[in-house]
Amino acid sequence: MKDNDFLKPGDTVAHSNKQLMESPEIAKIAETVIERENLDFGPAEIGYFLVYPNLSKYKAAKCVKASREVQYYSGNNYLIEISGELWDMLDQKTREMVLFHQLLHVDPVYKAKNQEWKMKVRKPDFSDFYEINDKYGNDWYKTVQATVSSLYDLDPKRESKVSL
Repeated sequence: MKDNDFLKPGDTVAHSNKQLMESPEIAKIAETVIERENLDFGPAEIGYFLVYPNLSKYKAAKCVKASREVQYYSGNNYLIEISGELWDMLDQKTREMVLFHQLLHVDPVYKAKNQEWKMKVRKPDFSDFYEINDKYGNDWYKTVQATVSSLYDLDPKRESKVSL
């Protein structure tokens, strides 16, 4: 790639033996989850990515606020990244729950004083698990932990270290 070439949707970027690729499949599933759960993100734009082979052996997915440079070039305020090998092994219901969990971290706040949106990331805490658990139970999370454990042949004692 030349210095003046820019990435286009669908391009794959390799960095330190990891591949990052935009995922229209995740975006489509996210639309379904956002509509079903009646989530409102104001003007926030979210980019969805698969990371191959994984984010790490213990990190299944993450939601981050995009830097101003990423926002400028992509138009995304948030990025949701999911470990690709894990994603490929999950059933549809578990995929939706992983996305729901990540979407609960997206927290745009309207500041009336300045009349502008401030993009924040809701810190991981148990409140988002409670919201999901109350509606859907926690079998989906156990499935994620077990899948990661089998995928990377983790010692069962380390399975509890798997996080979203």
